[in-house]
Amino acid sequence: MRVARWEAIRTIQLDEVEEPTPGPADVVVDIRACGICGSDVHAYTEGTWIAPGAPLGHEYAGVVSKVGVDVSNVVVGDRVTVNPIAPCGTCQRCRAGEGNLCSHLDGSAGGFGDQVLVRNANVGQRLFILPDHVSFEEAAFLEPLSVAYRAVDRARPHVGEPAIVFGLGTIGQCVAQILKARGVTDVIAVDTSPVRRAAALAAGANEVIDPLADDVYESLAASRGRTTSSFHEAGAIGSVFECSGAVSVLPTALRVARAGAPLSMVALTARPSVIDLDTVVQKELRLLGSFAYTELDFRNAFALLAAGRLLVLPLISHRFALADITDAFEAQRQTTSSIKVMVHP
Repeated sequence: MRVARWEAIRTIQLDEVEEPTPGPADVVVDIRACGICGSDVHAYTEGTWIAPGAPLGHEYAGVVSKVGVDVSNVVVGDRVTVNPIAPCGTCQRCRAGEGNLCSHLDGSAGGFGDQVLVRNANVGQRLFILPDHVSFEEAAFLEPLSVAYRAVDRARPHVGEPAIVFGLGTIGQCVAQILKARGVTDVIAVDTSPVRRAAALAAGANEVIDPLADDVYESLAASRGRTTSSFHEAGAIGSVFECSGAVSVLPTALRVARAGAPLSMVALTARPSVIDLDTVVQKELRLLGSFAYTELDFRNAFALLAAGRLLVLPLISHRFALADITDAFEAQRQTTSSIKVMVHP
């Protein structure tokens, strides 16, 4: 079987390896679709969070082809998606229900390959059996949808107030959809890419803004109003989600938020950033980091997808065969023209 491994910056090797054999509690999944994540792109272009020889791909779905003897409720032929994060379950953070912050976090990478071994394949924790109406490509979105679900859930946005999403890559698009699914009626989306703005608008965003063409703060002040606090005039946005990873966004994100608003930081950045802490303090903003997701977040995102409340297929901008994995990564790097690149073995 084949598996794509990172070897060096902008160098991916498609290697032939032996097919995996499941242990008693494991299954083997034949991959049918795997999406390229933003962290995959950071690894590809910068060598971030990865070592030579590491397999790539963690947003995948497929068909169970081998089942360990102790695995229950799963049979060969089941269509599944996989929660790739495997917390230890015993450390302090796991016991507090924060498995995403596990001290010994492990996972199942290798989705850019023909097969993946999934250890401890418990249904409803690591393995999720797909309803007939959910396609493999839709199921491959469960990982970014879970990231988005956690970001929204931690922010606790007021559904009657406007929310804004900066950055409309896959995570930002998913945040916008989770906001709508959770009852927020006014979602504003900001990105420089016309392709990404059009996709957000088609999926239900109420307004999209091109920050290169319009002053985001002034535009929103005209349409949503202004507020004041002790030391600041501000926008009237009830919750802010930073999904772009662009340091230049931060001053605007702080400015548009009303006093007391949550500011959810979802994106990772390629370089250190500076933030105006006086504004955070004086407006009493809730500055929230949101990293990955827990098993509960994954289950909740899966429930929304299975219920047909999320529209993810239009977010696929490119499709590639596994043999063309480098071309797929190069396409995903083009932020003006790509949203989600999907790879099919």
